[in-house]
Amino acid sequence: MSLRPMGAGIAGGLLAGAAVGLVEALISWFGAHGAGELPAIGWALVVYGLVGAAGGLGAGVLAALLRSDGFGLALGGVGAALAFVVARFRIIRDVFLEQLPQGPLTTVLQAVGALAALVLAVLVWRLLRGADARRRWPTRPLAAAALVAVLALAWTLAARMVPHAAPPAPPARAAAPPNAPSILLIMVDTLRADHLSTYGYAAGRTPNIDSLATDGVRCAHTFSQASWTRPSVATILTSLYPSSHGAVHKADMLPDRVDTVAEVLSRGGYYTAGFADNVNVSPSFNFGQGFADYRYLAPDLFFHANEPAAQLTLYNGLRLVRERFLARRVDVHNYYQPAEVVTDTVIGWLDSPEAKQGPFFLFAHYMDPHDPYFVHPFNGEGYARVANPNPPASVADKYRQLYDGGIAYLDEHLGRLFADLKRRGLYDKMLIVLTGDHGEEFHEHGGWWHGTTLYDEQTHVPLILKPPSGGARGRVIDELTTSLDISPTIIASAGLAVPPVMQGHPLPLDSGTAPSRDSVFSEEDFEGNVLQSVRTPSSKLVTANPGNPRGLQPEELYNLKTDPGEQHSLVSTDPTLLEELRAALGRSYLEARAHGGAGAQTDVDSVTKDRLRALGYLK
Repeated sequence: MSLRPMGAGIAGGLLAGAAVGLVEALISWFGAHGAGELPAIGWALVVYGLVGAAGGLGAGVLAALLRSDGFGLALGGVGAALAFVVARFRIIRDVFLEQLPQGPLTTVLQAVGALAALVLAVLVWRLLRGADARRRWPTRPLAAAALVAVLALAWTLAARMVPHAAPPAPPARAAAPPNAPSILLIMVDTLRADHLSTYGYAAGRTPNIDSLATDGVRCAHTFSQASWTRPSVATILTSLYPSSHGAVHKADMLPDRVDTVAEVLSRGGYYTAGFADNVNVSPSFNFGQGFADYRYLAPDLFFHANEPAAQLTLYNGLRLVRERFLARRVDVHNYYQPAEVVTDTVIGWLDSPEAKQGPFFLFAHYMDPHDPYFVHPFNGEGYARVANPNPPASVADKYRQLYDGGIAYLDEHLGRLFADLKRRGLYDKMLIVLTGDHGEEFHEHGGWWHGTTLYDEQTHVPLILKPPSGGARGRVIDELTTSLDISPTIIASAGLAVPPVMQGHPLPLDSGTAPSRDSVFSEEDFEGNVLQSVRTPSSKLVTANPGNPRGLQPEELYNLKTDPGEQHSLVSTDPTLLEELRAALGRSYLEARAHGGAGAQTDVDSVTKDRLRALGYLK
């Protein structure tokens, strides 16, 4: 067997992979949301090139067996195959928003795409017949590797020479209202209210969070407006439903047109700073708007990737393979920065001149206890969604205990932060808000993680408000509250006017009356699951799109007084309650879409209204 086709195949695959990686890196960057970093060209050239070279070796072996040309077969075959995989991944994720239509047409279109890739591969192979024999430099693996290496090195050096644009100077700060307090918003990713001891949880203790609740107001029945991070945090920061702020899908950014709590406070004389611990709310998705200082506490990504590289198809595929088949130890820093790092970062910022000038608004985002569920103290054992997306029901208790361990670890480092604030004399003077963006499921409804249902385990979140001196202590608000209420409460406490576009209500920090809300509305459009729910103190209706991946029924109706775990749907047995909640859901649906993100009113189109009427949600 001749070795020449194998060497030529490696060269052809290397060049094909590098070319596909270069194109995807540029497409991904041009479609990126927010400035972010420069495109991941160097990473794409090298990693895609190496994967292409491996495929090219296989093509070269096949060419040797067929006594044909390895270069053309590899260039065409590997290039077409990689291009097809990349195109399919990006179309499903970015165009169809992970809701690929089911049916024969989809199957036919994918088959046509695969056939087109095959035809292209054959054409390239035929056009390059004889390339191996001519031995020109592209067919030589060392020459091809040198070309790719030089291009990658040149890009890396050039990128380092590009001066980083200085952030725009913040506008001159207006005078803050008299006695305006500094404000700390602590947002904990994936934190269920019913796993905190201050909410009655007996299997774990959170003494520092309990103490915060004792020093202020605990909202017993707060519900998020979505069950995954980006839309939930956007709602917290804007007081808009996901349908109004628009940051709903994985490819969505937080639009410039919305007004965030940071923007309102900045205009009102506050210095605004934030620390994000999840890429979903990083500056790349425009969550830094309104902050004079907003930093993403990035993890140590696999394969020496940076944030733009992590958006590429091959990174996601390689990460999946590594996580599921090759990982022996799980390091928290590959996923997020743990509570110890976040608290250290916040304490360090409090030493800055900006913090000492006050008043300030500080957003501190903690990722504990998000998956992976780690053993504490960290010892390399952890259980991640990406590695095992659908574990058996038998591990539910173990995962729940590890989740509780993450909460205890978080509580410890929140205690350090509160102690530091007390040492500085800030704690009593500040408004401190602690909340979660959504909850987590431990097989209560046959599934795991979050984002795919709107049951209470995924939407019931803590909300604790520790007011400045003179506010209420130890109060519990039993009325329904939502994540929409957080920004209006913060703005009102600062002595500023709450923008009328905001869809929540300020909550009392003293003994005042809490706003009355008959029901809360949540919505989701994630990984093909399009869901809405309306919840009253005693009942709940959840709707889902037909054929959703989670397998949810189109309608589920629950009496929460007799069935708080939402296990027995009453759709077929309580038509009166069903009709009542359908009407409430229809009203909420329209309210959620009432604003296009700024003061403008946006009408719901007539086709949508007709569909709602057909479903019984509107009269």
